[in-house]
Amino acid sequence: ENELLKLGKIKNLSILHYHISSQIEKIDGFIKPMKRALELYAKLREKNPGLDTLDMGGGAGVPYEKKKHFYSAKTLIQHIVKSAKNTCDKLGVRHPNLITEWGRYVAAPAQITIYRILAEKTVENKGNNKWYVIDGSFMNDLIDTWAIHQKWHVVPVNYMNMKKLDKVWLAGSSCDSDDKYTAGGSYVLLPRLNETDELYVAFLDTGAYQDSLASHHCLLSSPLKLIASNGEIKIAHRREVPEEVGKLFGW
Repeated sequence: ENELLKLGKIKNLSILHYHISSQIEKIDGFIKPMKRALELYAKLREKNPGLDTLDMGGGAGVPYEKKKHFYSAKTLIQHIVKSAKNTCDKLGVRHPNLITEWGRYVAAPAQITIYRILAEKTVENKGNNKWYVIDGSFMNDLIDTWAIHQKWHVVPVNYMNMKKLDKVWLAGSSCDSDDKYTAGGSYVLLPRLNETDELYVAFLDTGAYQDSLASHHCLLSSPLKLIASNGEIKIAHRREVPEEVGKLFGW
């Protein structure tokens, strides 16, 4: 802050921009940094009257796990606007325009990733959980599963009302031992394979970052992409065939 203030008058300064964190779970996590930023905003305006906007960056959290409940966007905005107004009034400074960059909050709920279960494997492990093998790769399609051990809300697409469920872990189709989802060492409850014809599972809220960071690990293809809107389903991207994957690598 002192470094900024020492700059004095800054040509064409109009926005004070900061980022605080990601996946902020409580509203107070936005309010405290904003009050501090508004104090700096007030001081900067003394020599920079053109400064009229505060960009708060990102941070709005997505409750990826079923049991977690965060704030709504409406509630968060109400708290931010009210607190910003009160703080500015106390500082005797003009109310700024407010900008937020809640990309994850907007993008994550826009996508669901669905896998078909190919097989069941029994391997000795601490929880004695069964392994279900999916027709894709977490390291390709849901990279945060491996990179930051992201927990997801996972539900069966079909057989949702089946009462007999097994504690399972999920394995990707690549040759990599890290290509797996164990819900942080816990388990996922899914219908028993021997009592279903075909089982599909859905990973919810996968719209943020996963596609942009996707790869072709072990030369596996990108999944089929469908867009569901207003009761209609359209194909946005067909699943690649081996020849198309090969061309990506110059074969």
